[in-house]
Amino acid sequence: MRLALALTLALVLVACSDDDPDTATTTTSTTTTAPADTSTSTVATTEAEPDPSALALRGDGLGVVDFGASPDAAVAAVVAELGDPAQDTGWEPSFSSYGTCPGEEIRGVEWGGLVLLFTDGNTAEGSGEHFFTWRVNGAPPAVATATGLSFGATAADADDLYPTKVERVPAEEPFPAFLEIDAEGGRITAYLDESDAITNLEAGTPCGE
Repeated sequence: MRLALALTLALVLVACSDDDPDTATTTTSTTTTAPADTSTSTVATTEAEPDPSALALRGDGLGVVDFGASPDAAVAAVVAELGDPAQDTGWEPSFSSYGTCPGEEIRGVEWGGLVLLFTDGNTAEGSGEHFFTWRVNGAPPAVATATGLSFGATAADADDLYPTKVERVPAEEPFPAFLEIDAEGGRITAYLDESDAITNLEAGTPCGE
């Protein structure tokens, strides 16, 4: 009887130990969160270069008008790019401050350092009243050839921009050294100072001294 009671008590104790929460096995779940990516990506941007001016200096005129055009057409084309001229001499004797030019009369129209000359005579560029030459003797305006040659550039710049197309003529009193450049549309002449900087450019039929 005592043996049976002892066995019963033992079974009860075992059952209670199985239900005891203090003896239960617990599992801890750990979640690891990766640190947020704080790096920022930089997109390289290149500032767009301005389009070249339509008013390019050329051997056969300007980008907006060719030699041989009528005075009204030539002036209107440049006014559309640069606004009204700073000076318009009107028609005057061909022997003037611009030199001895072809024809009986000439007309000079200026936008700062850019000068357009017109004649009433015959030249290689046309006949009757027509646009026969341009000159650049300063800036503004900031006009240049299509490749970027302009007032203030150097003889070395001309060689870089027009390789094998530049002929240098040395100075001979009273004339300074100058370059003959086979540029877009024909020949452009660039006069140099003693440091080889370009002081004047011109194309078309030149006027004499």
